[in-house]
Amino acid sequence: STATTHSYKALRNWDQSEPERAILLFKRLVEHGPLSLNPRCGSFFFFFPTVLKACAKIPAFSEGAQVHGIAVKLGVASDSYVQNALIGLYFGCGRSGDAHLLFEKMPERSAVSWSCVIGGYAELGLWEKVKSLFRTMVGEFRVAPNSVTLVRVVAACTKSRDFELGTKVRRYICEKGVSLGLNLGNGLVNMYAKMGVMEEAERLFRRMIERDVVTWTTLLAGYAAVRRIETAREVFDKMPHRNVVAWNAMLSGYVSNGCFEAAMLLYNEMLVLDVKPDKATMISVVSASARLGYVSIGKVIHGYICKAEMDKSLDLLHSILGLYTSCGDMNSAESLFNKLVIKSEISRTLMVVGHVKHGAVATALETFKQMPYKDIAAWNAMISALTKSGYFSEALGIFEEMQRMKVSPNQLTLVSTLTACAKVGALELGRWIHAYIERNKIEMDAQLGSSLVEMYAKCGCIDLALKVFNRMHVKDLLAWTTIISGLAMHGRSKLALEHFKDMEGNGIHPDAVTFIGVLAACSHGGLVEEGKHYFDLMTRRYGIHPTTEHYSCMVDLFGRGGLLNEAKHFIESMDFSANRKAIWGALLGACNLHGHIELAEYVTRKLIGDDPTHCGAYVLMSNVYAKESMWDGVKKMRNLMKREGVEKVPGCSWIELNGVVHEFFAGGAYHPECTEIDMK
Repeated sequence: STATTHSYKALRNWDQSEPERAILLFKRLVEHGPLSLNPRCGSFFFFFPTVLKACAKIPAFSEGAQVHGIAVKLGVASDSYVQNALIGLYFGCGRSGDAHLLFEKMPERSAVSWSCVIGGYAELGLWEKVKSLFRTMVGEFRVAPNSVTLVRVVAACTKSRDFELGTKVRRYICEKGVSLGLNLGNGLVNMYAKMGVMEEAERLFRRMIERDVVTWTTLLAGYAAVRRIETAREVFDKMPHRNVVAWNAMLSGYVSNGCFEAAMLLYNEMLVLDVKPDKATMISVVSASARLGYVSIGKVIHGYICKAEMDKSLDLLHSILGLYTSCGDMNSAESLFNKLVIKSEISRTLMVVGHVKHGAVATALETFKQMPYKDIAAWNAMISALTKSGYFSEALGIFEEMQRMKVSPNQLTLVSTLTACAKVGALELGRWIHAYIERNKIEMDAQLGSSLVEMYAKCGCIDLALKVFNRMHVKDLLAWTTIISGLAMHGRSKLALEHFKDMEGNGIHPDAVTFIGVLAACSHGGLVEEGKHYFDLMTRRYGIHPTTEHYSCMVDLFGRGGLLNEAKHFIESMDFSANRKAIWGALLGACNLHGHIELAEYVTRKLIGDDPTHCGAYVLMSNVYAKESMWDGVKKMRNLMKREGVEKVPGCSWIELNGVVHEFFAGGAYHPECTEIDMK
């Protein structure tokens, strides 16, 4: 009929953005009965794939199943176009098993059929299935994949980080002379960028005849990821067109590389050029502001977010909350937290960490205790925050509570807890963690291994530290630095220097922290000439600018060797950027060791002249006088302290007993079992 013909024509010209209209036209045709679908009509063979695609897009499985049934009645269900569309329907409606079964029953599978089933699994993110089907298609059935299939397989290799297969696919493309179209080229550039093989990513980029903003942005993000931020900026500046995604990639690159000021300048440039920021932009800018401590700018950004109606994004609100807590503006943080409709574990954890960071440990512990649910991230954040803020006993207490709650720790938990163990000398708990790692076959990466080495070294078990270090499969700079520092601490100076040479032999370049360990080893071993050599090596060969710690090590080295005047001249020739107070303090300690009264008095006058409240100067000078039985001098120092209102900070000790760490202050009576201890 004329109506049927019109419906056919309407379906053929169907706009894919209106799948409901295609289904409505299908229902009108069905109203005339299935036989009204006339195979002699020129548009007949467009009908089934078109309607099935519409059903998959919505998705509308019942209508799609009806179309399938009609196709069977009219004997066209075995048509390859119809079958490919049916595969798309079943995948689109979440029935991947039915789609695969239909594919398996197909008498002939064309490259398009393979592409349909591979595409279906790709849409579901089932990357292993995509790769398995590709191997079968190319290896067993010898079907040449089309470019659409190759794009999906490359994406699967990238997502699953299967770069071995990805490289084989790239070789296949070259061998078969497959055209490097825009989508395939972008996929391959992205794969090599994710691999960190930027030379190949750049080579592919240059070979591409057609490039779009995605191509450029992918290359830019790849360079940023391998910490070549200057090259990333060069790519950004050469881009013929930049959308907000490209700006965001550059912003994120700056933030992830610690270039926070550059990120803020780029954001200003973005606003000047009238590029409208989106949620991803604001997350990067908030992160940069937080790291720079720009709380006032953070408040302006918070206002903009509310004005731009982005404040419905929980991720963005968490970023703002994190800015306030990291900058110490707990009033603004409390205000925002109280306004949150959904108080997630992330927001609660941010508040807890903020309280710890700014000294309100009791509030933090109470807030943490009241959290209705704590995932592993919350436990890790709490332990890490307490450890970084110096509350080691509290950190170990949280770890012990975690064990009582039967929450399994992960690598991050164990790294933070081992750091706390190292600080308080909790060897028993450290050994338990080591046994737990081995018992549960937890991967010993460089960070976890270094934490174990540090724990054993600081708990007095340097041989166990060496044993752990020697068993580590991957030794990065942190691992080498940790064992060198540990050996230095235990007076194994020559072995520490041997490890430094081994590290250089393995192609690992030392940093400023490594040289602190090396110079400490020379100091503890009385190796004056070696110390001079390594200080010179650090500045000349490696171009490392000496810090207060390096200068202090050198002064300690001269001091232990009795070369006090050389130490004095060394300090006076130093760079003024260093903290001279700490370095003069090291020389004063050496004067105490060798009983050099005249130089000690000279150093004390310099220290007190710069800072009359310097407690250490009075105490050390008093000790020098006491050692030489000069009691008038001791009295003089005490009177000066009283006049300046200086009080000696009490010493603190930790004792581990039956897995529990007890903390004691000199002269204090605050331990919960103080009465029982005094009765012993």
